[in-house]
Amino acid sequence: MMLYFVLLFLPYVLSARTRMVLPGYETLRTRNGNENSHKVLTVDRKECKFPFRQGGSIHHHCITISSSRPWCSLTHNFDRDFLWGYCAAVTTQPSVFVHSSRRFTDLCQVNPCQNGGICTLVPHRRSFECSCPENFTGRHCDQRKCYETIHLRYYDIGESWGRIYHRNVERCTCVDGEISCERVRYTVCSENPCENDGTCRLITATREEVCACRPGYSGPYCSIAPEAECYDNKGTDYRGVVNTTVSGAHCLPWNSDLLHDELHMGTVERASLRGLGEHSYCRNPDGDKMPWCYTLNDRAISWENCDVPSCVMRSWGNEPLVKSKMIRRASSRRVVQVPRPPPPPPPPNVLPDTNQTNDAKPAKKPVCGKRHKKRISVAKGRILGGSSALPGTHPWMAALYIGDDSFCAGTLVSSCWVVSAAHCFFRSPLVSKIRVILGQHNFNVTTSDTKTFGVEKYIFPGRFSVFNPTLHDIVLVKLKKQDGHCVRRTQFIQPICLPDKAMTFPDYYCCQITGWGHMHEKANKYSNLQEAGVRIFPFERCIQPEVYGNHVTSNMVCAGTDRCVDACQGDSGGPLACVKDDVSFLYGVISWGDGCGKTGKPGVYTKVVSYVNWINTIIKRKPKSK
Repeated sequence: MMLYFVLLFLPYVLSARTRMVLPGYETLRTRNGNENSHKVLTVDRKECKFPFRQGGSIHHHCITISSSRPWCSLTHNFDRDFLWGYCAAVTTQPSVFVHSSRRFTDLCQVNPCQNGGICTLVPHRRSFECSCPENFTGRHCDQRKCYETIHLRYYDIGESWGRIYHRNVERCTCVDGEISCERVRYTVCSENPCENDGTCRLITATREEVCACRPGYSGPYCSIAPEAECYDNKGTDYRGVVNTTVSGAHCLPWNSDLLHDELHMGTVERASLRGLGEHSYCRNPDGDKMPWCYTLNDRAISWENCDVPSCVMRSWGNEPLVKSKMIRRASSRRVVQVPRPPPPPPPPNVLPDTNQTNDAKPAKKPVCGKRHKKRISVAKGRILGGSSALPGTHPWMAALYIGDDSFCAGTLVSSCWVVSAAHCFFRSPLVSKIRVILGQHNFNVTTSDTKTFGVEKYIFPGRFSVFNPTLHDIVLVKLKKQDGHCVRRTQFIQPICLPDKAMTFPDYYCCQITGWGHMHEKANKYSNLQEAGVRIFPFERCIQPEVYGNHVTSNMVCAGTDRCVDACQGDSGGPLACVKDDVSFLYGVISWGDGCGKTGKPGVYTKVVSYVNWINTIIKRKPKSK
């Protein structure tokens, strides 16, 4: 039996890299009668919904993930609804898309998209698509939407809505870019959904509730404060209208159908009180350090902090003192920056003593294994394959670039130490040829959130041998200090907790693997950071002859099980992280296995609890005095 000890992440069953598109099209007539839009149909004549979400990624065409035949989702969120169909084959090419005398490659050279629309070639159609700014619509972005100043949003052509305007209750429709309204009958609302003391009226014909807002508030439910130019404290009460991030990306609406396990209107308790609604403005529903929002980044759901300044002030004599980073003055657009006092040093990387009985001293909160919660759940047992991770969801992930052509993952366990797989270093690479990147999300991409370190040394356990690299497959990598210190903790760089020697997780417990590795066994490219849930495989089953037999030892743990995910090439050294009491522990190190994601062949991980005493001895060893 061939054993691939360089084993690593997420199988081809959810690969976003492999895609073949052969959809069928049906011409539709738009509202003005022009045959200029098309829909894709399945073999049973159902309509594909584009874009659709699958595995956390966003797809605009039929895909071949987990199937040799192109398929599509029948709703915008396959991760949530699991409704799909095979795409019908193309029999004829719609002449409306490409003029016979025009070369396909020339379609976007002279941009056919108007009003700032972006042209993208669609090879399988031999056509193009236009990505329109939010105030325009149509195949060529040539039709103007209607902007409702009371609701602070655009309505598409043909959409209707209710409003209260100059004390009149009206029903409006967007007609060719112009708002057409008429007064309607109404009654008093039985309950008032209008916030900030707004007044509610119920349109009799449609049973629609509409609000009249007090000065200073807007939106369908008077929940938006358009004059807010900055945020106080962490911005949990920010209700302004900034909708772009620090990188300039536009925010997704909080009711977007592309959101699923993320925080949004349907998953956050009392969402309206946290500022979430049918809008795309920056908010802070989870108590993060500042307002943020979800975005589409490289066709995957992501998130970023928003381009809105902080305005927390306190009186100091007769002059206001700016405590936070900056405040933007609307009159001059001048940015005033005042340095903040240095923060206190972080406490050591320790877990609270669960046996402590002194009630006078509350247990310390763990400063390892914690992360932000931009998703409700990230390790569900129903996951069949990987999903794109959100930035900062796994802040202990380390990317190890070894020499010119070797890559492994690792896990930050303390300020200066990373745990990885020993087989990644079995050729004894020079430390000068190794670099470690923390805070990385996309493979080999550095940003303002990443930090790159050199390596001072790496240490194998005494029993490791290059002649049998699957045994004792664990290594400690010491980061080279910069300006006298190693890691400064940030939102995107945090250590995971080491387990206690007696810690165990039961069979079928759902843990999580993460990595940038190949999306399937024969792939040759790395991915953005992926995550997936795997279940602990019973040790007694893993050592059966038909699985791995005596190749598995008591210093290893198996995880995966049938119809679940696996690691693949490029993920070696990454973590098998198990959560207990909302704290993540490094329970295993991705080591080896038979192929990638094969049925009945779980991944095999180095069992960290077998080496935790050795790890603690090394990382807590005091340097020798000279």
